[in-house]
Amino acid sequence: MTRHLPPLPALRAFEAAARHLSFARAGGELGVTPGAISHQMRQLEEWVEGPLFERRANGVSLTETGRVFATRLGAIFDQITAASVAARAPGGASTVTVRCQYSLATKWLAPRIGKFRAAHPEISVAVLALPHRWSANERDPDLAIYHGRGTIPGIRQDMLLGGRLVVVAAPQVAALLPAAPTPADLLTRPLIKMDFAEPGWHDEGWEAWFAATGFGHLELRATLSFNLLHLAIEACIAGAGFALAPNFMVEQELAAGRLVDAFGISLPIRQPYVLMTPEASLARPEVEILRSWLLDEGMGYVKQG
Repeated sequence: MTRHLPPLPALRAFEAAARHLSFARAGGELGVTPGAISHQMRQLEEWVEGPLFERRANGVSLTETGRVFATRLGAIFDQITAASVAARAPGGASTVTVRCQYSLATKWLAPRIGKFRAAHPEISVAVLALPHRWSANERDPDLAIYHGRGTIPGIRQDMLLGGRLVVVAAPQVAALLPAAPTPADLLTRPLIKMDFAEPGWHDEGWEAWFAATGFGHLELRATLSFNLLHLAIEACIAGAGFALAPNFMVEQELAAGRLVDAFGISLPIRQPYVLMTPEASLARPEVEILRSWLLDEGMGYVKQG
């Protein structure tokens, strides 16, 4: 039986354009010009006999038909990719290595990765919590998650996590503040500071938070400091003081009531985390499945930044 399929290159272009909501970014992913993507979209819209995108001066958005089509097509593409992975590794699962910063591995990636494995049991994942810089003697990871530091030749970088810094404390510590606290009330409280040891890392810090709330330059004396964020969070849970933490690092603690947002005053994170993918890994379908899943997981925090 002959299958009456739409043009397959146009389907691939549509799936990418629908994910990015951008013909330019879709073209960058597929190695073609935005004009080529636009031409393929017109072909596909003629085939489905209706518009899939609304064109605007500042970009594109999906029509309702386009949204439903993109959801169904994305699921089909996932199935095709998973079948390809299984065909490439019939003797066992294919492993994807993810290298990332210690605290992000502890507080964000590890609590989520089980969902990915449940959805894709055919793909094994190795998470490596290691410093950002690795030597030429080390094998490149398939994916890496670190603070962005500019363009790196041969590495694709996608924004993963933006978010905001929030002031958190254990409930019993926050309860010691006045009923209607102001930032000034924190000046005499125990403040937990981050002191990153790795060159190139930057902490917005308490000084930046106080400046954002209206204070001038302050010389603060931290009573306790850590070089790893997840250690600061654990100390905060134990009642050691107040800490500034990315909201995506403490969402479980806030939801469970182990920590509280003491002020509701947050600070945008200026050094977001990016997802780095070596060009050699982009061709592996199992890497693309995990890469797309991670970007979907981080999407809400990109918008918050």
